[in-house]
Amino acid sequence: MNYSYGNPVKVVFGAGKLSQLAEVMEEHGLDHALLVADPFSVRCGLADRVKEYAKGRILDIASDVEPNPTCDNVDACAKKAREAGARSIVALGGGSSMDCAKSTAAAVAMDCSGMELLKGKPITEALPLIAIPTTAGTGSEVGWGAVLSNHATNEKIAIFGNPIFPKIALVDPELTYTVPPAVTASTGIDVIAHSLDAMCSVRHNPVSDALAAYAAKLAFENLETAYRDGANAKARANMAIASNTAGYAFSNTGTTGSHACSYLLTAKYRIPHGEACALTLDLWFLAAAQVRPEINELARMMGFADAAAVAKRIAELKRATGLRMTLTGMGVPQTQEAMDELVEAAAASGNMKNDVSGVSKELIARIYVSRR
Repeated sequence: MNYSYGNPVKVVFGAGKLSQLAEVMEEHGLDHALLVADPFSVRCGLADRVKEYAKGRILDIASDVEPNPTCDNVDACAKKAREAGARSIVALGGGSSMDCAKSTAAAVAMDCSGMELLKGKPITEALPLIAIPTTAGTGSEVGWGAVLSNHATNEKIAIFGNPIFPKIALVDPELTYTVPPAVTASTGIDVIAHSLDAMCSVRHNPVSDALAAYAAKLAFENLETAYRDGANAKARANMAIASNTAGYAFSNTGTTGSHACSYLLTAKYRIPHGEACALTLDLWFLAAAQVRPEINELARMMGFADAAAVAKRIAELKRATGLRMTLTGMGVPQTQEAMDELVEAAAASGNMKNDVSGVSKELIARIYVSRR
């Protein structure tokens, strides 16, 4: 077997670690920073608290970040970074904030626009970045990709480049204690999607498999508790670890079928990303296990008898956490036109080409139809 694995992000993990932000930034030479945060982090005072903890190393705050960040969001943040003379970026929030912050870091360093990045401009430079996640889900704090949206065309495009790997991931599970149950469910199921998709990737390797199996096991064991009792410190810490570890797995493998099938659901129907991935996750995992039987062994490492038992548990978790389980429940019209649009969008996604199932439009259509 031939493979390679690599990830340059240093993780600083622990409850209360946010208060050490200034020391972390000083240690790694990060200053003159722009803080890119979601509007809620600003409204609730968290962004100001982060700026205070930075002890003068953060110059300004940019919060023009939508749930699925657009090129306009990137341009607005980049404009503020240039005006402030920023030499680094601090990302605060969930995946949307981190995607916007990574894109901003590239746009400023390369003097380009968000649309240029979305259209495929190679990422050759970026300002150094420290990522502070406030949810346990995306794993974006250790990833080299970002997703930008073009609402005019219902596009969600993933961009990639080694320069946008964060330099530091500061992961403080205390920041997730007040995340609402619905967001906990959607982001938490995304941890499982990242883990299982990594196992289903044509780029899977022994290191990514081990990371993915450990992350999935933690998420399966702790998501329901975190959903029902957000103040449960152990469950929240374990979900943060699971999210981070899954990020290390799929940063090397990429994601696969469940993510490919999620993008139009999010871009057009505004379904939260994790919930959209979960719609088809169990079926893609079963399909991949038919092609890659070793997935059943990974299922046993997660504490299940086989891939079928994993799929059953995914369905149970979705019901237990109130996630929608049908296209109808997600507001997708029951028309052939709507179904064809979903199939075409999923088939065109690079994530689908990354799936070991050797995916066909016929299989994609069967999976969607079974979720009507």
